[in-house]
Amino acid sequence: MAKAAKGKGIREQEGWVERQNRALRDRGYQVSLDLHQGMVRLRATLPPKHSEPLSSPWKQRRISTGLRYPDQATDAVKKAELLGACIEKTKRTKEPFDWRLWDSSQSGYRHHLDPARPLFTGVDALRQTEICWYQKRKRSDSADTTWAVDYAAPLKPLLLIPDLQPEHLINLVEATTPSTRTRRRCSHAAATLATAIGFSAEVQQNLRTMGRGYSPTTDTAPRNVPTDEALVAFIDSLPTNWQWPVGICAVYGARPHEALLYSEVLSSKLLAISDGKTGSRTCFALPAQWIDRWDLTSKRLPVFDYDRSNKVVGAEMGIYFRKAQAGFKPYDIRHAFAVRTIYSPKISPSLAAKSMGHALQVHNRIYQKWFDASGMEALHAQLLSEAA
Repeated sequence: MAKAAKGKGIREQEGWVERQNRALRDRGYQVSLDLHQGMVRLRATLPPKHSEPLSSPWKQRRISTGLRYPDQATDAVKKAELLGACIEKTKRTKEPFDWRLWDSSQSGYRHHLDPARPLFTGVDALRQTEICWYQKRKRSDSADTTWAVDYAAPLKPLLLIPDLQPEHLINLVEATTPSTRTRRRCSHAAATLATAIGFSAEVQQNLRTMGRGYSPTTDTAPRNVPTDEALVAFIDSLPTNWQWPVGICAVYGARPHEALLYSEVLSSKLLAISDGKTGSRTCFALPAQWIDRWDLTSKRLPVFDYDRSNKVVGAEMGIYFRKAQAGFKPYDIRHAFAVRTIYSPKISPSLAAKSMGHALQVHNRIYQKWFDASGMEALHAQLLSEAA
């Protein structure tokens, strides 16, 4: 009976090792596990140690995790993933492999400090954050751009850190200017990373708090809104292939990438946007007479590479505006549309927000000063009329 139980236990251990090693290979980690006297070891082809000549070839080595199977098996797997990330970083960047994390003879050896908390290099932390971010919810086609701009770019300075600690994230956020969009973006990205790799709730909240004080109203509100006369004169001067997408932005309030990639004027003269930053929607025209002025029912587009991200394609319109010396940016045309809706009594803020493809709360926050000014003018006109 005891012999049979022992045999079953060995088979369970072997099965666990086989499953974990297969999973590590599938995820691209060049590391495997084995068991020795109940302790988990890592096996991988590694570069020479600090005490060995730099010209020494890489060779297969075993590293003790100091973790016991099965009680600490999960932490051992995380250490295997971390080792795999360190190997990948060394091969990709040609930077020296940091043996202090893995050699018990080095002063930086940390297994005895906190074996329950796995080590994370910056590379490994960003990879874990990316996986968690994509898995959190269903992402749109623009997810890759969002990840690159709002997370990968702010967190890039962490990539060279061999053992990521909370103070690294705090220093990263503190290096940005307070009460700016950059600070808020960096704060949010750092908090997301802290959540993904298991830093405490206190650290996560501290990072989020550091990003407070920024108001998108002052940053994204119209700063150089062209008049209708200036807008008409500019679009009239454009070649026909640019006149169509710019006209779509002016008449329907579409974003540049939406006009270039996803827009179609229906027979009803409503605009159908099939995809983009906020998904599909239908948009009304304001003013409708501009549809015929620029023949927007006949789609024409400039020639360039459209097989790129929404952000890159949309930026082509900004590049063209600068070359054409427009005096304003493509998004200023979208802002002009929003302001135009404010002075149209038949168009409610909720309808305008729906047509422009953002939430009413966002719409009101961004354009609140124009709503306030419009309401004040209307009230003033009414009082003057009643006084007369």
